[in-house]
Amino acid sequence: MPIEIVANFNNDSLRLYKRGLGIIFNEEVDDKLVKKLKQVVTDQEQKKIAVVAASGETEDRLSCEKTILYDAGFSDLVYVQPTVALAAYFGYPFNEQVPVMSVVIGETATDLAIILGDKILYSGILDVGVDSCINEIIELVEKKYNVNINYETASNIFFEVASLLKNDSRYVKFPDFILKAEQVREIIYPIYAQIIGAINHLLPQTSADVMRQIINTGVIFGGVGAGIRGLSEAVYWSLQLQSMIAVDEENATLLGAGTLLDSPQLFLKLSCDA
Repeated sequence: MPIEIVANFNNDSLRLYKRGLGIIFNEEVDDKLVKKLKQVVTDQEQKKIAVVAASGETEDRLSCEKTILYDAGFSDLVYVQPTVALAAYFGYPFNEQVPVMSVVIGETATDLAIILGDKILYSGILDVGVDSCINEIIELVEKKYNVNINYETASNIFFEVASLLKNDSRYVKFPDFILKAEQVREIIYPIYAQIIGAINHLLPQTSADVMRQIINTGVIFGGVGAGIRGLSEAVYWSLQLQSMIAVDEENATLLGAGTLLDSPQLFLKLSCDA
């Protein structure tokens, strides 16, 4: 039977996309997860599932995710790379000889790939992501204000005021301190500079013709870290490359992989077994 469901793990939650319906499930991974899953997925649909791999997926995380899905009744798993799923989100026509550079900034890592037709020509993984920025914020607050904040608070700071733009006037106020966007920028810009540097490193590895076309068409971005203010500007300032950023950056890879379910043969070409 054709695959009807795509899964994506994000932080401590699991999201499911169902062909023809969109996102049907978004729940925290806990001891009630299997029971909740059985309420939205039929026994027939549970036989096979597509999974969007997390950026920089480790063996330990992959094993944990497989266990969760197997326990839920999914017996056959196939995987889609996040960079491929992002290209699908942007409507990339995997049957043409036009290259695209796809960058997914995830929680713990960043995936980069140059895709041509239905092949990944070059790819790379950078061991930095949103978690890197959040940990820097925790350290900044501790050093500057002698205040300990937890991961959730630092995460909220990141999503509220993090910016790559100079002179961003936003700030967040707490009882013991005020943190300005410019202060956050100083500690996270080097992290995003690594991502931009990785793009610059990957480009020359391809042919002159492919590189020329990418320079003309730009880079596509998705993933939870792609929504930061000023990303397009930072890429252009550094590399003179235009950027397109997913409107729904957090769900872009899940939605993109979901669109591929309507083309089973193409999906088989682009996916791999677990």
